[in-house]
Amino acid sequence: MKKFYLILLIIIVIWILSLGILTLQKNQQNKILERAKAQVSNYQNYKFSSEQFNYLKKSETNDVYYYAADGKRYIFPDPEVFKSWFGGIQVADITTYNLNKLYETPLGGIVTFRPGTLMRTPTDPHIYIIIKNGTIKSFGNEQILAQVYGQDWQKSVYEIANYFFTEYKLVGVISSLKDFPDIPKEININQDKGFNP
Repeated sequence: MKKFYLILLIIIVIWILSLGILTLQKNQQNKILERAKAQVSNYQNYKFSSEQFNYLKKSETNDVYYYAADGKRYIFPDPEVFKSWFGGIQVADITTYNLNKLYETPLGGIVTFRPGTLMRTPTDPHIYIIIKNGTIKSFGNEQILAQVYGQDWQKSVYEIANYFFTEYKLVGVISSLKDFPDIPKEININQDKGFNP
């Protein structure tokens, strides 16, 4: 009889330990998921500072440039890229400059999507997230996207033309929630490109 109670006690201890380990793992997973969702919240709640509007200039043909701290101008290659940085501004609100005046400042390149933006191209099935200054990570599976962004995550994805995709550099894959990157709460294009703000 003692042997029976001893075996029963061992089974109960193993069961309690297993339950504790499973609970701990679930709590850790929840923390990782909450951290990822907080990063997405940082992206969604971004507000550009009003002084950043002063860095914008528009040509007579409605090309929009960002005049950066390195003394060069950077073109927004696509309305979606502009929207990721300045979603509350209409292009019509930006001061128009004569082309000759604009061209006095050398062209430095393009503005890439704001860190935290989800991106795809028409001919690539992968979804990418922008990390910083055009570096990107791809998502290993759509389950991660659904966990962090919800079932309608597709609505959060911007599309960019194939020929602009070459401006981005792949630096890894998000294969689990632990790989989800930090998204800065406040950043401007100067900071994104590594210039003095």
